[in-house]
Formats: sequence, structure tokens, C-alpha cells
Amino acid sequence: MKQLSAKSSIFGWMDILISRKRQAGKDATADLYRATRNWLWKYSNGRDIPVRQVSPPVVDSFVCYLRGLNSLRANTINSYLSGFRAMYNQIICEIGYRPRFLPFGHVVIRLEKTVKRAVRLDVLENVTKLDLLHEPDLKLAADLCAFSFMACGIPFVDLAHLTHENIEGNMLIYHRTKTRTLIRMELTQGMRFLLDKYASNGSPYLFPILSEKKVGYERYKALLRKYNNNLKELGRRLGITVPLTSYVIRHTWATEAHRHLIPIALISQALGHTSEKTTHYYVAQLDQSELSKANAIITKTIDQLILRREYP
Repeated sequence: MKQLSAKSSIFGWMDILISRKRQAGKDATADLYRATRNWLWKYSNGRDIPVRQVSPPVVDSFVCYLRGLNSLRANTINSYLSGFRAMYNQIICEIGYRPRFLPFGHVVIRLEKTVKRAVRLDVLENVTKLDLLHEPDLKLAADLCAFSFMACGIPFVDLAHLTHENIEGNMLIYHRTKTRTLIRMELTQGMRFLLDKYASNGSPYLFPILSEKKVGYERYKALLRKYNNNLKELGRRLGITVPLTSYVIRHTWATEAHRHLIPIALISQALGHTSEKTTHYYVAQLDQSELSKANAIITKTIDQLILRREYP
């Protein structure tokens, strides 16, 4: 194998790091690294950049190049810059190279506040009321939307992987894929109805999203994209301006919880957050009955609409 050093191409090293992340199952990070590498390649017009030539002026010039692209938002550019910095720091650590000037030493990466990604509760209520009897894909999306909200904003990746083993009595118990945090919640009547509706003896999964036991990352992204496209179509039919997505549902649950004066600590636990920066300081475990009471208050209308729609 060719010895990689400070004279070697930054792109060769980036390819190695991307491959490592992919093999470790860290596909989201691998995707960020790959996108960063591709934009840097376009910036350099396909010319190699030796590791030792990565300097403060190069970083500044790369940032200016990205900002000149109208298709990229500020936070997207910051993400690429953060990925570039992370890869560079790992590279120089591995090859034992100490640059005279740190290329990113002057860079301060601050994520900008984004437009609020939540909708009013009545939007989700109207989604639940839509007549989708002859549109099975949209009907499934609407039901998954309702269940996700009633399940404290469960992320799509966790929703898709729920199996019969995640149900214990009247409790839904699972580990968040992203943080491995244990989530426990009491099933509402509406949640139970949807679980019974989609129950299948031929599949280990609670909902008809995955068809195989092991799904690759690209396949999962395609399923998420399809789900979000169906949600956006539901939103268009209702005339809402905010694109309806799985993330919006999660954000809406958190917003409703805050509006009902649910303590931040309880919201943090329900969402499966682990970082204090995400939802402020909170204790490790809280009374499960308190979480059930809080969720029952927040999801009451959606829960009742599910039951009323099916049993008029």
C-alpha cells in the first residue's frame, strides 16, 4: 500500500475515512464526509490538493466558493465546513503532521436559527380526517403520521423498525437508533387501534414499511424519502405552507408539549435526547406515569379522531 503522508492527496485520505465510517455503520457521517469531499473536488476543478497545502486561505476560498452557490443554505455550508475540519484533524493526527498554521484555527462555526419546523395541532387533526380510502400509500402515511405523533414524536427510523418484541403488555418499549436511549411509553387507544389495524402474522414488524430483516442504508433513505413525499402531498392537499415531514411531526409534538407547560425534563425523556444542549438539563429517569399523563394530554384529540373515524 502506498505510504500516505502530508504530500498525499487530501482526497485519498478522505476516501479512506468515508470508507471507515461506512464500515462502522455510521452512514450519516459517511454521507456528510462524501458530500464534503465532492464539493471540495468541484472547488479544486478535479485537481489534487496535498494535505500540506490545506491552509487558512484555502479554507476561506472554499467557503467563499460554497457561499457563491445559491443552492446551499448557511447551515449546510457550516455542516460541510465542520466535516472538512473533522476529516483534516483526523488525517494530520494519523500521519503525525503538524502544520505551521492550523487551517481551521480562525474558523468559528455557528449554526443559524432555522425557521420553526412545527405545525399547528389542527393540521395533524385535518390529516387524520382526510378521506384516503382509495389511496393506500397516502392512507398509510397519514396513519404513520398519527402514530408517530401519539408516540411522542417517534423518529421514522425507529417507527420503521418496531417489532412485536417492542410491545410488552400495554407498553411500547424501544431504544432510539440514534442515541440508544431507552424509551418507554404507555399505548393510547388510538395507538393500539393502529397497531391492530396493521398487524401481520407474516411479518415481525408492526407496520408495513420494511419487508426484509436487514435493510441497507440506501434502501432506508429511499423509504424515508417516499414517506416524506407522501406527507408533503397530504400537506399540499390541506394547503399548508410548511412542508410536512417526519421531522415536523416530531417537532410538533415537542412544541405542543411545551405549550401545555410539560417540563423540559419530561420532553427530553420522551424524545430520547441525551445531550443537555438539546433540551437543557434533565434527570436520568422520571416517573413513567407522569410521562403517560403528559402524552395523553398532548395527543388526546388525535387519539379520539382515530377511534371516531374508524368507529363512527
